[in-house]
Amino acid sequence: MKLLGLPGVLLAAGLCVSGSVVASPRRAPSNATPRRLDWVDNFHSGRLDGWAMPFPEDWEVLSQGGLRYLHMIRPRPPGIPRRPLQFARIKNIRFGSFDLQARVRRDQKSIIVVFNYVDTLHFYYAHLSRDRGTAVSVHNGIFIVNGGPRRRIAGKLAAPALPDHGWHTVRILRNVRTGSIEVFMDGRRQALFHVMDRTFRCGEVGLGSFDETGDFADIRLRSNDAGCPEPTPNN
Repeated sequence: MKLLGLPGVLLAAGLCVSGSVVASPRRAPSNATPRRLDWVDNFHSGRLDGWAMPFPEDWEVLSQGGLRYLHMIRPRPPGIPRRPLQFARIKNIRFGSFDLQARVRRDQKSIIVVFNYVDTLHFYYAHLSRDRGTAVSVHNGIFIVNGGPRRRIAGKLAAPALPDHGWHTVRILRNVRTGSIEVFMDGRRQALFHVMDRTFRCGEVGLGSFDETGDFADIRLRSNDAGCPEPTPNN
């Protein structure tokens, strides 16, 4: 299916709607049938109404060399129990299994990609860092927040995901039926992080940082079960 170069474009069952036009998409009911959906945002409109942020004033769209990108202006304190809270989520769309690709650039040490987000105490995130997990135990890997402080579930021995301040491409493949989570960097065929976990099987997707800032561009997400049933912490 061809993706159009529009901000927040949704393509599902032959229907194309731009997130910049539909400012508040309806949340699918809990008994909704999951559907195929292709979603892309290249930020060319400059609008962020397809995104949900805890503090909208902390985000802006910038341009550099023709590239439009989402910039996180400032960090916010982590939550208690200790976990990230400062990330922008694709608004009102839940995903089970998906294929996500995005260009990312760290400002300081790291950024994060959040997925299968149920609420602020229940989600996964991939921490992409300049540090190995062996150097900083809470950096560079896959983590879970499950009612308590974030906990590593993969990646401690992996090479740094973001070794420099340039743009890098992250790809995350999530298969909720098998439990597989794979994180690839810069087109490599071998996953940098990989784990099997079925704790959360439906939720939102987001981008941000734990307690720093960063940039995000050319976001593209494909899913065959978008609009999966309303998640609870135990489903």
